[in-house]
Amino acid sequence: WGTSNVRSMQTRADWLNEQGGVKIGNDTYKIRIVTFDDQKDPRRAIAGMEKMAQEGIHYVVGPNVDDGAAAVRPVAEANGIIYFPYAFPKHLYTAPASNAILGMVANYQSAPEIYKFLKEKRGVKKVAFVAANESDPLSQRDGGVAAAKTLGLEVVADKDTYQNDTRDFTPVMTPIVRLKPDLIVLSGVAPANAPLLIRAARELGYQGLMSAETAQDATVLQEGAGDLANGFISVGGASTPEIRSATMDEFINRYTKKYGEYYAEFPGADLTGAN
Repeated sequence: WGTSNVRSMQTRADWLNEQGGVKIGNDTYKIRIVTFDDQKDPRRAIAGMEKMAQEGIHYVVGPNVDDGAAAVRPVAEANGIIYFPYAFPKHLYTAPASNAILGMVANYQSAPEIYKFLKEKRGVKKVAFVAANESDPLSQRDGGVAAAKTLGLEVVADKDTYQNDTRDFTPVMTPIVRLKPDLIVLSGVAPANAPLLIRAARELGYQGLMSAETAQDATVLQEGAGDLANGFISVGGASTPEIRSATMDEFINRYTKKYGEYYAEFPGADLTGAN
């Protein structure tokens, strides 16, 4: 997610700078993107936000995931920085918090709609959840479990976790598949892990539905799981070609030219009218 964010912002900045920059009042500014890799470490996220404050930066995209977004809040508020984290907890966006902006559909907004559709249209009755043992996925899992129970679905697994650096997911998915759920939810799953989890479940013989409430990229899923990823349900990513704006099409062309391949998993995919 972080790489995708940085590349997307750089692509848009270069584009606007080619057009002469951004006019604010009577002044016109060129955009410069400043980056910091927090390596998913809340302490490094704080250091990164402090670096932004020292450089006089007031708008930050990130950090990604819940604990980093919560960690930087005091620094952001003390220095008047508005930040757009990829994190869902409501306490980041409600009083007394004041500086974070929710820039994507949250899992507690999407999960009820996904589960309702699958219950009514695909006959889903039993749901199993599996999540990385980190704050962001666990929070999303708990929200998904609550949504599923509210809809009257039977939750057959809600405690199964894995370490985020796992590469062999067969031991993780084996007990899940044995429960024979109609739907397996990969709560808060990172793009690199999603195809591995999908592949493990399918190779174990799982025939049901699989979904996630985090943004994924079809190319990554295809590369990692091939046809086994067919039917996987997720949120996020860019708008479909049929409804994309001309601005978005040009953005994709510029991104591809700059980085060789376009990943459609970043927040705010359609940039029509964006500044």
